[in-house]
Amino acid sequence: MLSPKVTVYTLLEPRMFAKYKETAKQEIHKTLKLCNFCTRKIGISFIDEQPTVMFWKVWNQLWFIGSALVLFLKVSGEVNYVVNKLVTSSSVEDFVASLHIVGYDTMSFGKLLTIWWTKDIFRSLLTKLEDLWPTSDQDKDAVEIKNEKLSRLRIIQFWYAFWNILGVWLYNLTPIVIYTYHKIQGGPAHLGYIWHLSYPFDKTQPVYHELAFVFEVYAGVVSVWSMLGSDILFMTMASHISMLLRLLQLEIRRLAVENHNNNQPVDCFDDIVGVIKIHQRLITYGNDLKDAFSVVFLINVLLSSVNICCVVFNILLDPWMAMSNKFFLGAALTQVGILCWYADDIFTSSSGIADAVYESGWYNSNIRCQRTLMIVLQRSQKPLYFTAYKFSSITMSTYSSILTSSYSYFTLLYTVYRSD
Repeated sequence: MLSPKVTVYTLLEPRMFAKYKETAKQEIHKTLKLCNFCTRKIGISFIDEQPTVMFWKVWNQLWFIGSALVLFLKVSGEVNYVVNKLVTSSSVEDFVASLHIVGYDTMSFGKLLTIWWTKDIFRSLLTKLEDLWPTSDQDKDAVEIKNEKLSRLRIIQFWYAFWNILGVWLYNLTPIVIYTYHKIQGGPAHLGYIWHLSYPFDKTQPVYHELAFVFEVYAGVVSVWSMLGSDILFMTMASHISMLLRLLQLEIRRLAVENHNNNQPVDCFDDIVGVIKIHQRLITYGNDLKDAFSVVFLINVLLSSVNICCVVFNILLDPWMAMSNKFFLGAALTQVGILCWYADDIFTSSSGIADAVYESGWYNSNIRCQRTLMIVLQRSQKPLYFTAYKFSSITMSTYSSILTSSYSYFTLLYTVYRSD
């Protein structure tokens, strides 16, 4: 017969596990509130309960299809405009005028399709994350690491979203400000357009003019929601993996540190096995996230250099749009910089596992434990890293390379412009 103590523990364990998992779920979802706010605007959610009523299922599908269609039409109109300028105009200025916007919207459309296509994968990853999430507040060092990572994540999320939203509304309001300025000056005033798009109708006609302007306002906002939804989701998931890796480093450093019996080596084999299991789960989790975002990174690496180059060129040439373009430049630099920084953070955190093994009390442990720690040490020699669809790894060196390429493209473009 089981003792009363064992019986009570057996009965309470599932309840305690469910309680911890519910706490973990709430904390994880709290970190994704801003991401969910953005993705809801395009008909996607990773943390809301799936609708069971057919009406809401159809509504969500239609909302997403409408968002994707609006963004597709915007990109198509911009590409058509750029191609027409390339064919009909020999002016470098006309051709480059909206090229950075085409690049941004292409990235947004690619990210919109990516997060929609992999939405079930992200939901699964969030469920798996609940099992790894630290909920205990007994370990002060672990709590400090957790609070620091979450606090930094909230700050970066807010300012990144604020910067992008402010930028798009500066673009949206610029034609109105110019129109108002000319009206006050008493000169001829005409409400212009926000983006350079080609339409299958004459957009200068009265009714079509207003329709085109409203479409461009809404399409620009959809583009930003798509960009923010994907980027904030990545930075949140990457921050959590990095946090878990740093907590794992903390556990490894504590292995066999205290040797209470100097005559006998410490046997911490079970603790090491637990560390190995967590490490393997984090590696699998990181690889799943890497596969889900590999296309997104490829799009960023291919287009970011061109976007930065073109917007710097336009800042020099167009004084009316200089302020909006400066905000675009800041958003572009921040966007690719944050993605590279978080990818580099995971690379650094996973590489730090080897340092943690070296800094542990391995010298106090027995031969069996030392051999097992060698396995952890060897596995950590191959750290986690994100790739641009397996072409190249993403680190802060990638960011430096993108900025160098942007400057090279700008120098070439400006030289061509000056020679015309």
